[in-house]
Amino acid sequence: MTSVKGWIKKKIRNGYIRYFEYDEFKKIGEIGSGSFGKVIKANLDNTGLVALKIIINKNSDELDEVNKELIKELKLLREVDYHPKINRCLGITKDSENYILVLEYANGGNLRKYLEKNFTSLKWEDKIQMALDITSGLKFLHSKGIIHRDLHSKNILVNDKKLLIADLGLSKKLAEATTHTKHNELGVLAYIEPQCFKNIRYKKDKKSDIYSLGVLLWEISSKKPPFSDCPRNLLRDHIKDGNRENPIEGTPPKYQQKCWDGKPESRPDIEKVYEILSQLSINTAEYSEPSQPYICDTVNICISGHSDLNIPSDSSVVQNKELTGKGNTVQPQITNEEQTSASNLTDQLKQNELINRQAQIKISQLNQEKNNLKDQLAQTEAYIY
Repeated sequence: MTSVKGWIKKKIRNGYIRYFEYDEFKKIGEIGSGSFGKVIKANLDNTGLVALKIIINKNSDELDEVNKELIKELKLLREVDYHPKINRCLGITKDSENYILVLEYANGGNLRKYLEKNFTSLKWEDKIQMALDITSGLKFLHSKGIIHRDLHSKNILVNDKKLLIADLGLSKKLAEATTHTKHNELGVLAYIEPQCFKNIRYKKDKKSDIYSLGVLLWEISSKKPPFSDCPRNLLRDHIKDGNRENPIEGTPPKYQQKCWDGKPESRPDIEKVYEILSQLSINTAEYSEPSQPYICDTVNICISGHSDLNIPSDSSVVQNKELTGKGNTVQPQITNEEQTSASNLTDQLKQNELINRQAQIKISQLNQEKNNLKDQLAQTEAYIY
């Protein structure tokens, strides 16, 4: 049987994987670590900054098992890393013991740290675009039959203010998803759906990712880690009992609530989430003033409750000082007929505004698809060695 190391060497020889000599890298320092490995920041000649993900092995007996995890992740990355919202794998290298992934460096760090540092400068339009970035990447993964299984704010990276989904080490092809308990416990607890705490052999699926996405959307809106005030030993029961974080004041309607519904079948699919966020992105300027009232129609398109056209009531008067005589003031009244006409005009203007917003939504969606396609083509060209 071909060894894991033999498999890697074969893939390097046939060009499936790009190989870098280890001495080409100049280490700068450790970025962080997770369940499956630590990440090193390094400089690569003719490329610039990259991230080296080293798989941690406790002893030599486990080396092949650890490398199998690396290969699993590498296969997934080769399938999806050309998407602009997925952290890109540039190739592979090897030190004296381990094969190491060479990944695109994210200059903004992970989402948790980015929010802590930059939250006060973020507007609602920025937050919704961040949500769209994650949703776009997850939408692509789900279209490939891949569930991530471990979405949380330390697995979302920020590069030039754009969010990237990273760490596919726990991801599984949908058909290969296991029911092993340990996989349900590896993720960050606050992002795990209640079903995993009710049934230790619960099989995660796409709706599991949707639940985690809902928690991420709340975190983007608040900057705080979810359930940060709940003791870890009580958190499982807290989530299992149906408790969720309260929406932040000024949050657009239906921003994340449905995603973290306790019943998986009640959660929207990723296409619906993307559609709703795309609609909200058209209206983000209004959400910067949460005290202003909103009128929401059946398709969740919100328009301001204040009209630019101010129509006075029947009792209103217009005083024109140029028309006043000695001890006499002319006070023209707006008739009922004029008031009705003005009201009809206001209704027509609102209808036209709604139609215009729906057209803007469609244009925005088409532009997003066009930009995604451009990014994919650019990254595909860059990936040809």
